[in-house]
Amino acid sequence: MCIPPAQLDRLLRRGNTNYCVRTDRKTERLIEEPKALLKQVHARVAHLLAQVETPAYLHSGIKKHSYITNAAEHRVEGGAVKLDVQKFFPSVRAAAVCHFFADVMEYPMDVASRMTKLLTINGHLPTGGNASCILSFWAYKNMFDEIAALAAAKGCTFTLYVDDMTITGQFATRAMQKEARAIIGRYRLKAHKTKIFSHRQPRIVTGVAITARGPELPNRRARKIAITMAGVEAAATDSQRLALMPSLIGRVSEAVEVDPLWAGRKAAAVGMRRTIRSRVEKSR
Repeated sequence: MCIPPAQLDRLLRRGNTNYCVRTDRKTERLIEEPKALLKQVHARVAHLLAQVETPAYLHSGIKKHSYITNAAEHRVEGGAVKLDVQKFFPSVRAAAVCHFFADVMEYPMDVASRMTKLLTINGHLPTGGNASCILSFWAYKNMFDEIAALAAAKGCTFTLYVDDMTITGQFATRAMQKEARAIIGRYRLKAHKTKIFSHRQPRIVTGVAITARGPELPNRRARKIAITMAGVEAAATDSQRLALMPSLIGRVSEAVEVDPLWAGRKAAAVGMRRTIRSRVEKSR
């Protein structure tokens, strides 16, 4: 581990007080974030687990994979089934985490128990923990493997991004959705946000619109860029405009990753920032 044993013992004794717990203003979700020392432990565990070989269907918590590579696996042809797990991290029980360390990693039970205590809060994975993403997969790998096998048996494509599951193909139908929900239920979890799409119907997969024309930026994300741009144009001073530019360029940069056709708008935004910054510097 990345810190001395004495400090690990101190972390174990402190338990839940090792976390800063707050409510996100936008989503109103509870964020359980490890404090600095425990955060080092979580980051180290996440780094080590990211190097363990995982199934091809997983696109989260591992190198060279992202929401974009996840979406790229799917096409608009055939149907699509989307579903995720309700309150996933709070539903990943400490017992499942301990099972992973004891039975999969083959740690002695006392070590598995200590690892579990360091990586969970109130008996579940913390919503703001660095290791929660990859640990949630390993804790329920058997469940995800079952759903992957269900899809493969019907010649469908299955991908997983955290708990966002997507199945596409000719037999990605309501019947498959019901079977996938049943598998999730057997693991004492609850599926929600389930959606079904028909053949060639555009579908949003992990923030990317899959259409007959190829991957595109969803309308919702395009509107956010337009709103941010309008804010820049409406700003009263160049200093205010300059303060808004990082948000605009950040959003457009993400858009380029999804759809290269946005590259021109990114170049324009970068040029605009350069011009505004020059005016601000000259006015000083």
